[in-house]
Amino acid sequence: MSSPRSHLVLVPGFAGFDILGSIVYYSGVTEILRNSDTGPYQGPLSVHCFPNLPTASVDTRAHALLRWLADRFRQGVFHGGAGRGQRDCVHLVGHSTGGRDIKTLMLLLLAETEQKGSVYGVPVERILESICSIQFLSTPHRGTNLAHVFHRRQPLLTGLAGALHWWLRLAGPKDASSAARRAKTLLQVFGQSDGIVRAALDTIERFHALPCDDLARAEARGEYFNVLRWLLHVAEDTEAFEDLDPLPLSGQSSREERWSKHGLSARGLGAWPRELAASVKSAKQARKASLLGAELEEELSAYYEQRGIALRSIVTRAKRDPGGPFLGAFGIFHGITANIKDPKVVEALGPSCSVPRFDDPTQTESLDPEMNDGIVNCVSMVYPDTKRSFLVDADHADVMGHYRFIAPEDGDGADPKYGGYDLFQSRSTFDQAEFDRLWSSIGQFAMNSDRCAAAARRSSAVASVEVPAVVPASAPAVVPASAPAVTHFRAEPSDPEGGA
Repeated sequence: MSSPRSHLVLVPGFAGFDILGSIVYYSGVTEILRNSDTGPYQGPLSVHCFPNLPTASVDTRAHALLRWLADRFRQGVFHGGAGRGQRDCVHLVGHSTGGRDIKTLMLLLLAETEQKGSVYGVPVERILESICSIQFLSTPHRGTNLAHVFHRRQPLLTGLAGALHWWLRLAGPKDASSAARRAKTLLQVFGQSDGIVRAALDTIERFHALPCDDLARAEARGEYFNVLRWLLHVAEDTEAFEDLDPLPLSGQSSREERWSKHGLSARGLGAWPRELAASVKSAKQARKASLLGAELEEELSAYYEQRGIALRSIVTRAKRDPGGPFLGAFGIFHGITANIKDPKVVEALGPSCSVPRFDDPTQTESLDPEMNDGIVNCVSMVYPDTKRSFLVDADHADVMGHYRFIAPEDGDGADPKYGGYDLFQSRSTFDQAEFDRLWSSIGQFAMNSDRCAAAARRSSAVASVEVPAVVPASAPAVVPASAPAVTHFRAEPSDPEGGA
């Protein structure tokens, strides 16, 4: 039998996808991991990107992630042996709402394990036992003021998505592509094209291939229908806004109903810590439905430590630049996120605090509720505590790899079909060196908490050098220079399930 392997699963956030048109959600991440050392264990690391649902509820997205993971185990992409030492090690990384999906996934796994459940014939307990670490990037653990504002204007977003879906179907791929080319020309003339607009137009332009050979036509057709499907998801299901709103509109949030449905009740938590069951019971008695999920998550952080699951968060912060692009997305979103008018939202987002800097953990910086990365308020990203949350000066999309523009025809160094975009154009100081350091640290943090790595070190009969000590979860990893074997299983637009 082959040795256990290590898998890094990337979970996209709000509007999530793996690849959409000319945009790769996690752009350049695999290349960073391929060209860096992920720690003292020189073993294979496979990188997978979960093709998420764009704007569905966190509960729905977490269920989809659970089924996707179970399917990987069923297919043998992930190996779930009967013994703990025979299972592959899975490391979860979630950006933005993807981090919330992971936390809800863990609640589902615990509930199903308590009930001896299985998915696709795979015992859920084996999936839970395989998870070694969780890392959160720019995750709104307690919501964001932007979602609070947009939640009240939710029909506008669904209407826009529905209108664009209707126009693309009416125009057809050829006319839509021609219109995108003309629009790009106009934007270049007026100099008002920011990253998001350019990315959208590049995507629509790909709907009609020039020159048109059979393969190019098939690929362009796939791009067209993939975008139509994505828009339909957004137009039909935007429940994520309620989950990301610090103050849900309804007095009795649907979260309580969801956790009750999954068996997360005081009676069903007999095998869990007694305090956790008490907190659930207390929250229900006080009818603090909107806080139930958060209280469970806070209590579960202690459970993760008990099980040896390493946790940390990357907090991103960017400042509004008065000299930024006219009507740029970052300036608009940053202003809305910072302008918190309701004191209850301020309280729900979390208190002001100080967290260590990622580049120098000996230095700390203060965070206030108004500070944000253009999408999420910084204090909401702090989890599970201030000691395991690290500040990076970057906007919300920078850490995804979208901090600079590379034309699709120039490629991104991995595949000439896809470009790179400075989506928010915040003019932050985040650059290639910072991106390399961040994702190399993410890889090393995962491998330092890897049971497969520990087993390999213990069983190695020919260790030529002393194995370095495991870097504690409270400090970012410092990365050496040699390269591990990295494989990326990416979901192409024609493969909605993703994986290998």
